[in-house]
Amino acid sequence: MNKIVKRALAALSKYDVDLKNRYQETRQFEKATRPYYNRISTNMMERKLYLADRTLLTRAFSRDGKIAPVIVFFHGGGFVTGDFDSYSHVCAHLAIKTGYKVVAVDYRLAPEYKFPAGPEDCYEAVQAILTHCADWYQTDPDDIVIMGDSAGGTLACVSSMMARDRGGILPKKQILVYPAAWCDYREGTPFASVAENGEEYLLTVKKLQDYMELYRNAETDYEHPYFAPLRHTDFSHLPDTLILTMEFDPLRDEGEALARALKTGGTPVTVRRIKNGIHGMLSLPPATPITRQLYKHIIEFLPGVIHAERNETKLP
Repeated sequence: MNKIVKRALAALSKYDVDLKNRYQETRQFEKATRPYYNRISTNMMERKLYLADRTLLTRAFSRDGKIAPVIVFFHGGGFVTGDFDSYSHVCAHLAIKTGYKVVAVDYRLAPEYKFPAGPEDCYEAVQAILTHCADWYQTDPDDIVIMGDSAGGTLACVSSMMARDRGGILPKKQILVYPAAWCDYREGTPFASVAENGEEYLLTVKKLQDYMELYRNAETDYEHPYFAPLRHTDFSHLPDTLILTMEFDPLRDEGEALARALKTGGTPVTVRRIKNGIHGMLSLPPATPITRQLYKHIIEFLPGVIHAERNETKLP
């Protein structure tokens, strides 16, 4: 990594926000600092999912409004921040670059709704979309891919585990972008990348600990397989998986450990570590060199859909 960039990241990392007491301010800041969605031209449609005791909102992004396979997307933000507004640009870019319709799910956030509210929302959303995809999106369940970045990657993986464990409909493929898989960053964590990358690359150990404290409902949640997927004992019969990790991400090693666990369980998995990458780079414009690599691996992993047009699309 360039020395100047590294020094700048280290300086910025010193200004840790007190997430436990100021998470609402963090949410507002994220919305305010991602303003360039309006320059991205996509078709957009919202749909309400009426569940047994609550309603979830989804928002679909499409490059041209035509029928296409679907990516069900769960945003990151440590289970505490992130929403449609702060991730609209990510979903729009993803739709344009892949040719897929990207359906974002507005799952409930902690600390207002602690674990397991988020996983239950994501699981039920996936089941509803897989059940009704022919009517809603004119596509087949086999053409549904689930995806998330950071906490959203965790939720995508957990949604698949819940579907397998509960006898639900299982998606064929999942994409996990720098997922949290161990979710315990207190003293004694078994992953070296937490110590190596947890102070100077924006996502600090302190932030990780704060996110988990806001998200968990009880101390025992740290060992729950739907809180931390690496705690599960069964990694078989899960969707074909792409895991993308970043060289300078504190979550790097646990994401790669999840890939090894999936392989051991017989689940087809591809893992790619992005050199010089840090956590959160999916949120940058696709023209950014490292973000371009992310999209390259995502497109290679997806079933072939209008490949010839994808690389010709120019983005702002």
